[in-house]
Amino acid sequence: MARRIKITGVKELKSALQGNVLRFPNEVNQIISKHGANLQTTTMNNMTRAYTGHWEWQKGKGRVFVKPTGATKRSVTLRKSNFKAEVQPRTKYFPYLEYGTRFMARRPTLGPAFSKVEPQFRGDLEKLFK
Repeated sequence: MARRIKITGVKELKSALQGNVLRFPNEVNQIISKHGANLQTTTMNNMTRAYTGHWEWQKGKGRVFVKPTGATKRSVTLRKSNFKAEVQPRTKYFPYLEYGTRFMARRPTLGPAFSKVEPQFRGDLEKLFK
């Protein structure tokens, strides 16, 4: 069962886009592509810092430190279409890493990346529409 994490923008931004996208379609697509790629890169950099490995019990050895495999970082994809950029980690267990469980602390990577990129994205769109 695949789980999805969806981060949505502000309603005002959506309404502003709907009116202005038709005036500047190429410029808006360039801004969306630029910040989509920036979101992907920032997410992957956050993963490098957050996923440092974990301790695990192994029979006969006791507690052993396990290095990260990098599967989640490698699974981060960027899909671009008309007026849309979607960054998505493709491992099934990504939501557990992002939000944590009762057995492990959360290690957010996508949420903080979005919080960093979103104001820059909004600023570029506001410059374009003025």
